[in-house]
Amino acid sequence: MLYHNYIFLGPKESLFNIENDILAKYKKEFIKKIEKEKKVITYTYATVGLTGNSFIMLWLQSESLNTIQDFINDLLHSSLGKHIKLTGTLFGIIRPSQYANHTISATLNTQRTGTEYLIIYPFTKTTDWYMLPFEERKKLMQGHIAIGIQYPQIKQLLLYSFVLDDSEFIVSYETDSLNEFQTLVMELRSDPGRKYTLKDTPIFTCIYKPLEKITDYL
Repeated sequence: MLYHNYIFLGPKESLFNIENDILAKYKKEFIKKIEKEKKVITYTYATVGLTGNSFIMLWLQSESLNTIQDFINDLLHSSLGKHIKLTGTLFGIIRPSQYANHTISATLNTQRTGTEYLIIYPFTKTTDWYMLPFEERKKLMQGHIAIGIQYPQIKQLLLYSFVLDDSEFIVSYETDSLNEFQTLVMELRSDPGRKYTLKDTPIFTCIYKPLEKITDYL
């Protein structure tokens, strides 16, 4: 899918005033709306306790940005949607890597691979990075890539957000071990290309939950 949208949602105060039987009905309708939409792939994650202002996150993918927007609008105007709020979004598109060879590019996932955790963060490079000759940038990135391929169990997705969002890129990692992921990032911090990172926060840690369970976290 070309377009990827990470949608962070949290409850409004009104949600906690709904009677349990009515709320259960609202939640069931919400899940059915997601199941019914075939032009948008939706993966569902809980973020409650891991981010300051969201309880759940929807990872949306589609070949049409309009379709994603209409889908989000429909969810927010549902019976449950009227009692939840959009607390944040990250948006980017899939592009071939400038620096990785075709073999490595082919191993980058574009859909969920089935791990328990998804860690997402936007990042932006410094102006000095873009002033470097392309071959020098490519050489620096080869070192970065070499570290990453030592952890084949950790899958990466890179989205391009230039002039589409506040950051230049959005990177996400899928893993079953937060300890292994943390070790990978600690190694990447010592890579020479690191000094050309201007900003790489905020960071969002998300735990996968099946669609039928996701509204339990609101």
